[in-house]
Amino acid sequence: MKYVVGLYMVMAVMVFVNGASVFIFKDEFSAIASWLTVMLFLLGTIFFVNARYYLSKK
Repeated sequence: MKYVVGLYMVMAVMVFVNGASVFIFKDEFSAIASWLTVMLFLLGTIFFVNARYYLSKK
């Protein structure tokens, strides 16, 4: 269950980064926000792989 919560938190941070980039910074730092979103996506993928591995062992 902790992997699913971690995955949800990573996805929530991704939405926050995109929203902050567009609404707060007026797309001035969109390249940095895109890079951060890709890194968070990779982190979420790691959580997903761990969850599949953990749940398949049960």
